[in-house]
Amino acid sequence: MKKTLLILSVSTALLFTACGNPQKETVDTEDAGEAAEATVESVAYTVDAEASNVQWTGNKILEGSHTGTINISEGSISAKEGVIESGSFTLDMASFDETGNDDADMVAKLIGHLKSPDFFNVDSFATASFEITEGGAEMVKGNLTIKGITNQIEIPVSTEMTDAGMTATSSFTINRNDWGVTWGNNSTNKIEFLKDNFIKDEISFDVSLVANK
Repeated sequence: MKKTLLILSVSTALLFTACGNPQKETVDTEDAGEAAEATVESVAYTVDAEASNVQWTGNKILEGSHTGTINISEGSISAKEGVIESGSFTLDMASFDETGNDDADMVAKLIGHLKSPDFFNVDSFATASFEITEGGAEMVKGNLTIKGITNQIEIPVSTEMTDAGMTATSSFTINRNDWGVTWGNNSTNKIEFLKDNFIKDEISFDVSLVANK
């Protein structure tokens, strides 16, 4: 009886999610595009890796979520009068961390799992990257590469000019399956797997880039 109720609960959660459970809209993917080239009038900025940050959020279908950070290792942006024309940045996937959790053992377990072949396979794919293919004032297109898989996506962007350079921010959500970030379950106890580990396909990112002249 308990197994039946759990299966019904999971099915209901899946149906509710599919029918419009409120969440950020997931970006569409296209084939990879050609990198954008900056005009001669644009100004080149170097991303300050220490001042910039990327935050990620993932959720289980039934309950619970995890939020953390990934470090930017390098990057550059070219812009004309505050409008982004080209650029790229690289993420250090080995820097995966969880925030807001004081249980060090649980954090270590989660991060170890995320870095394993079950998810991001960091030993084989040490970096991820985003390269702009079409600039803009409010939206930009770019090639997002994770686990060696590249898809072109369009994301919102907001820029602000500063005395030292500029800042650029963006928030968007991807479907992890489009980049091969899938968990192959080998458990023989399917009920416990569904109860404790069934996760949503969406991963949300909040990006803040600080770039200097």
